[in-house]
Amino acid sequence: MKISAASICKQGGREYNQDFVSGIVNGTEACIVVCDGLGSYVGSEVASRLCATKIVELYSKLRETEPERAYAPETVQSYIHAAHNYVSDYKDHTPEIKSSCTTVACCVTDGSKVTMSHIGDTRIYLFRGGKLAYQSKDHSLSQLAVEMGQIDLRDIRTHKDQNKLTRVLGGAYYIEPDCEISAEPLGAGDAIIMCTDGFWEYVYEEEMEAELAASDNAEEILARLEKRLLSRITKFNDNYSAVVAKVITSEKKEVADNGKNE
Repeated sequence: MKISAASICKQGGREYNQDFVSGIVNGTEACIVVCDGLGSYVGSEVASRLCATKIVELYSKLRETEPERAYAPETVQSYIHAAHNYVSDYKDHTPEIKSSCTTVACCVTDGSKVTMSHIGDTRIYLFRGGKLAYQSKDHSLSQLAVEMGQIDLRDIRTHKDQNKLTRVLGGAYYIEPDCEISAEPLGAGDAIIMCTDGFWEYVYEEEMEAELAASDNAEEILARLEKRLLSRITKFNDNYSAVVAKVITSEKKEVADNGKNE
């Protein structure tokens, strides 16, 4: 079995793109990172790029030297902490972007287990047997409203505080990522979708299930999901990025750095 993967990272209706996607997929081994720089803070496109590329760099080096450690949950957490320090150090030497920060979603798997860590509201979805098995919880005021019973989970998409985050990477204080470990080996048909809020705001989870069921081709699945998004966006929609990674019986594809404005 192998992972078929595809990614997009697009400017949408904004003046520039602050999202960044990076990753490596090889067989059933993968490290995929999706970041969303906070739009109201100058230089956040730099923070998102530095964060994503640093995590993949650290994974790549460790995978070559100590492959048994590269996939450990505590190691994945250390990748993200190191990325935070890297972004913070860069900001210390670049005062013009001192307020910049980013979300991060990181998924690392060796095929036997999946470690999913995130900070902010860039989401990770894990699908097993064609059904949604895991959805990361946003670090946002809207997510808090869900947990307090004020709104339904689906209503986050239109809630007034949807873009007000309670946790970011590169800020003054570091809070550990939420980490979820799926110890069940990946099987044919299992899939991971990672996406920024500019994507999941317009694409629903049941639609992800439907498109994953319709095809094993990650590029085709992602194109169909993007078509749904484009049918719903407004003129000034946010940057949007997504990765679809589905386990199939053949094919190999790498997720390249995909942070350029389009």
